[in-house]
Amino acid sequence: MRRDIQFLRGIAVLFVVLYHSNIGILSQGYLGVDIFFVLSGFLITSLILKQLEKEEFSFSTFYLRRAKRLLPALYSTLLFTSLLALAILTHQQWLDFLQQLVGALTFSANMVLPTQTGYFESTSEGKPLLHIWSLSLEEQYYFLLPITLFLIPKKLRLFGLFALFIGSLYWCLTWVYKGDGATPILWRLADTSKSEWAFYLLFTRAWELLAGSLCAWFVLNKSTIRPHAIVKFACLLIIFIICTININNEHPSLESFIIVIATSLILLGDKEWLPNLKVFKSIEKIGDWSYSIYLVHWPLFAFAYLSYVGHVPLSTKILLIFISLILGYAQFLFIETPFRLGRFKNNFTTWKMTSITTAFLLTIPLLAGVVSSTTIDEYAHIKRNNYGLSQSCNGSFEQDGTLKDTCISGKPTMAIWGDSYAMHLVPGLAVNNKNFVQLTKSMCGPISGIAPIKGNYDSIWAKECLYFNEQALNNILNNKDISHVVLSSTLITYLDFENGHYQTIDGAITADLTLFLKSFNTTLRTLQAHGKTTVIISPPPNQGLILVNV
Repeated sequence: MRRDIQFLRGIAVLFVVLYHSNIGILSQGYLGVDIFFVLSGFLITSLILKQLEKEEFSFSTFYLRRAKRLLPALYSTLLFTSLLALAILTHQQWLDFLQQLVGALTFSANMVLPTQTGYFESTSEGKPLLHIWSLSLEEQYYFLLPITLFLIPKKLRLFGLFALFIGSLYWCLTWVYKGDGATPILWRLADTSKSEWAFYLLFTRAWELLAGSLCAWFVLNKSTIRPHAIVKFACLLIIFIICTININNEHPSLESFIIVIATSLILLGDKEWLPNLKVFKSIEKIGDWSYSIYLVHWPLFAFAYLSYVGHVPLSTKILLIFISLILGYAQFLFIETPFRLGRFKNNFTTWKMTSITTAFLLTIPLLAGVVSSTTIDEYAHIKRNNYGLSQSCNGSFEQDGTLKDTCISGKPTMAIWGDSYAMHLVPGLAVNNKNFVQLTKSMCGPISGIAPIKGNYDSIWAKECLYFNEQALNNILNNKDISHVVLSSTLITYLDFENGHYQTIDGAITADLTLFLKSFNTTLRTLQAHGKTTVIISPPPNQGLILVNV
């Protein structure tokens, strides 16, 4: 195994773990997954091309090897995560978890999760199997790539891989961005729902794995392409900088392209360019354990987030980082390695044990449905989320900007505008006034011209919030029948942000608190100037949080 590949694996998994810990460093550490994709494409394509060249490739042997490499550690993680989920999750969370579990076992998690949450949304923090989306995507690639390379004639393989790379990249860009003829295509965000799906799906992310596949072809067929060690160190430095500095959290963005290019250049040419320093060898060791570390780390953070109701102490986050490394090493040593190298050498026995284990884990969702009690159902109903008029009012506008019919009650004379705190007010306010419109979006306060950036609420989310509030304000101002506007928000992401920032309508990012106060004041004055009576309902007290007196 190449040292530099293990080193890249090590830094990739550390970036992802530190990002998910949300301790305020590596604000774009999620790009470590992009590094993994390039490495996976390179390794798997190298294996297939070498065997095809020798005419020794076997589909059954290939898929069996993948199963022995990936499934034991995955099944171990799923089993223990399921046991913890049963003890910790509420009934609705448990039902969502069962869908995630089925997705993980059938390698379709990247198609299940977009129906539950976006990767960067706050609700994603409570999904114990959120991270399995990337494994499902890789497995789909592993399934299709051997067939593709086998069917493409040898002389056309480079052209075929490059054509697929361009096609995937094109689909990714057209799903996430749109052009208006004025500015470069990479900077124009389009349909939110499509961009979320583009983050998860194989055909919009395959270009990253295909970049690794192209590198594999060049290493095997054009060994004269050898970037100098200085170039590789420069690429490594660029990877560290981009994953550390929060420039633009959109995906794909210029940063993700640079990460893929930098990783690809490191893979080409000379293998022995890393110095024999202890720090490099330590990270290489972590690279050996990276698969298990990746599997075990996120359930720990997800359960901590749920247990602490979102406010996980810094000391706990740091402790969970170390526990992730320890458990990852233990799983690598006692689960991964024995199954990969020793146990079940007989192919039939391996397939049999794989089928039995998969069937056993799939019985968990079935048994869970049988044993669900009426009491639990009633308790879940009491604890259900309050979306106001409808769950669809978490974002009250259609993609074309029209107001959803489900968010209108009667002939509106009052508007309820704000985040989930405003949603909670709807049933009470509706007692005395049946004529109102609900303009709400979770975590997006009723403030025009500014949106917060903090943790998982990134630049993509901020743009959505800014656009939503512009729509909401215009709807209120253009409706002459609306005389009263109720505004409510937790304001926590605006005022208690530590390392957070604000994003303005023109794309500028700042940490200036006075800009928030000015924007809030401007919003209120605009409403009042149009004859709207404004009522601000503050959030309930929150222990340990000091808010600015607005």
